[in-house]
Amino acid sequence: MESIALVQKLLLTIILTLSFLLGIVILLANKKSKTNIFYFFTALTIIGWVLFGFMVYYEPVSNYRLLMGRLNFFSVALWFVSIYAFILNFPTEQKKWTLFNISFIFSGIILAAISLFSPYIIEDIHIDKDSRVWTFGPIIVAYYAYAILTALIMILRLIHSYKNESPKNRIKVGYFVAGIISVLVFNIIFNVIYPYIVGNSNYYFLGDFSVIFILGFTAYAIVKHQLFNIKVIATETTVILISIGLIIEVFTSTNVTEGSLKGIVWILATYAGYALIKSVKTEIKQKEKLGVLARKLEQANDHLKELDETKDNFLSMAAHELNTPIAAINGYLSMLVDEKLCGPINKDATKYLEQIYGSSKRLANLVKDLLNVSRIESNRIHIIYSQAQMEDVIKQSIGEVAIKAKEAGHKLSFEQPSHKLPQTWMDVPRITEVLINFLGNSIKYTEPPGKIVVRAHADDGKIVVAVEDNGRGIPKDKYNHIFEKFTQVNVLKDEVKGTGLGMFISKNLIGMHKGKIWFKSSVDQDDHGTTFYFSIPVVKNKPYDPHENEGALFALKPASKEDTEKIKAELDKELGKEKSEEKELRTESLELSDKGKDSKELRTESLEPGKEIKNKEQEKKELGTKS
Repeated sequence: MESIALVQKLLLTIILTLSFLLGIVILLANKKSKTNIFYFFTALTIIGWVLFGFMVYYEPVSNYRLLMGRLNFFSVALWFVSIYAFILNFPTEQKKWTLFNISFIFSGIILAAISLFSPYIIEDIHIDKDSRVWTFGPIIVAYYAYAILTALIMILRLIHSYKNESPKNRIKVGYFVAGIISVLVFNIIFNVIYPYIVGNSNYYFLGDFSVIFILGFTAYAIVKHQLFNIKVIATETTVILISIGLIIEVFTSTNVTEGSLKGIVWILATYAGYALIKSVKTEIKQKEKLGVLARKLEQANDHLKELDETKDNFLSMAAHELNTPIAAINGYLSMLVDEKLCGPINKDATKYLEQIYGSSKRLANLVKDLLNVSRIESNRIHIIYSQAQMEDVIKQSIGEVAIKAKEAGHKLSFEQPSHKLPQTWMDVPRITEVLINFLGNSIKYTEPPGKIVVRAHADDGKIVVAVEDNGRGIPKDKYNHIFEKFTQVNVLKDEVKGTGLGMFISKNLIGMHKGKIWFKSSVDQDDHGTTFYFSIPVVKNKPYDPHENEGALFALKPASKEDTEKIKAELDKELGKEKSEEKELRTESLELSDKGKDSKELRTESLEPGKEIKNKEQEKKELGTKS
């Protein structure tokens, strides 16, 4: 028994000292902080809780056991009030308290007052042999109910904070969750369940002294994670204690020489301590500034992400909306310029129409690129595999740009591989698009007369295709941006018309084939030019496709109700204008169809390949169905 009593006194001393020191240090760290103030009161109530609980069983004051017991319950009630208020402001302080929180705290204060000044919670504490027998009053149930409810609310709030706080604050919250749960478990076992079963409270101290878990976790969090930002206070306290110790040494010296030397040491140590405190304050200020800058940077990044998403959505919507009228313009210009359906046109008109037609084609290509980018970024591109010969794909691609290369004054050729390339599974239209992007860049960025050569070979289970030109080359400062959106070489941006999207699209299409894309370039006067490469693996068996027969594009994800209504409103606004334009187009179409059956067939062929002209009402109907 003596050994248990000694352990109790030792634990009591540790808890009282640690509570007092932590409370004072944390309060001095920031006297205006609600979090620090409520922790200080929590530390004081812990002192009362543990001290008066011990005094109930301390023989020298056994005559005052009832008062000690009521002071113990008084302190516990105030502990629940102060810890509840602390958790409301931890780790983020609350600017305003709800009526529920104010009422809840006020109820705890009333219970504390009833515990101390009335017999309604504790009627009596009498001695039965070596045990203290507690006689509780009529509202002890309300007291325990308040304690249980407070504990549940605190745990739920801490768990909520743990889930929603930043990783740094989450660690701090985690320590308090562990500490409070430990205190509650020990008190339920040793102050409620055990006395109820056995009939005595001889091991009460295990419940009361469990508050050391909160103190221990708090101290660890302070040291390990700079909780409450008490670094300056801790440094100042250490320096002051060292200074006091040294000055005592000075005055207890046995002679003048020893005193002088210790005095010099005291002066040097005090100055060093002052410099240390100053550096700690500077460090904390710098960290606070860095924290503010980091938060601002994070907010700026979030804003940039929102802007980027808005830009992508705008481009996607604009491209879809432009697609239909551009297809109609190209169709009718084709009938006027290529098919001569309206009869002979004078030279000036023909020249202007050809310029309009060329600009319309460029606009159509821009819209096509924007649509492809939108589909890539929304993961709507579906690779449809078919077994093909790469040489045939290259020849097809060259055939599509041969006229353009000839008009630009370039020599375009394909060097056949020495051995026939192995067949592989690929999406032929997508690989053709990549090759046309490569060839189109070579044609645009090479001064006439230029030389453009396409080569292909098999290498270690891959097919490698290269498009080489003797153009101006790419400056080294542009190397890292070639495959990004809207990138063009500065030296030619005013001379060459393009979207700067081709290489971005090509890179993603090759990536979908699990291939690689790269380039080599030189701007040297004697050896200038660029070679773009891509490689795709040789696949003998058709890759597994869970989306087979779903078409080249995946369906759009269902739009939200708000977005759908917004887009429908925009379509309704434009519908009247579009109806009048379509009516005029139909009238012109009927007039042209009167010229004969052949003209009707030609018009149908010119409009059919793109299948781009779509009735606005049908678009609106489809959008509503998807939503």
